[in-house]
Amino acid sequence: MKDFPRVKRKLIVALDEGRAAARAYIEALPPDLPVHADSDWTARDLIIHLTALEADMISAMQCAIEGEPFNVNLRGQPTVPDLYELRRRDRADHSWDDLLREWERARNQLRAVILAFPAELMQRPFSTPFFVDYDLLGAVGACSAHERHHLAELRAAMEGREEATEDSEDSESAE
Repeated sequence: MKDFPRVKRKLIVALDEGRAAARAYIEALPPDLPVHADSDWTARDLIIHLTALEADMISAMQCAIEGEPFNVNLRGQPTVPDLYELRRRDRADHSWDDLLREWERARNQLRAVILAFPAELMQRPFSTPFFVDYDLLGAVGACSAHERHHLAELRAAMEGREEATEDSEDSESAE
């Protein structure tokens, strides 16, 4: 039998370490940093998205604890991407600091649900916002991987911005 309390603690440590590194990087970014050339999404929009995804994951885990199926509440939207757009619009007037605090609150709630997750359910697959059935470790791993993917996008956007600034400075000094 696995030592589930130890497994949960290790999972939380990994989440906390990943979030600390992400938070240090995110806080140094301009919130209006464009993420993709073909999208109007910014760093702030990705934080809204990541917060919403964690909230959905928390709901999925709570449903699993209660033995209920999880379904994303689309709030009247036809698709999940439309729901994320609605969530983005809902928070358009929130400050960067408020968004970062909300992101942390979601992580604190995720941590609490992981601790409360019954050992006998840890290896049982449950419905998640990724529309794939994962057990607890798989679900949290998928959520973390999704966050890392978006952080990589932000790093690439920031590097592209820095390269564009350097190119602009080089062309100005050549004139």
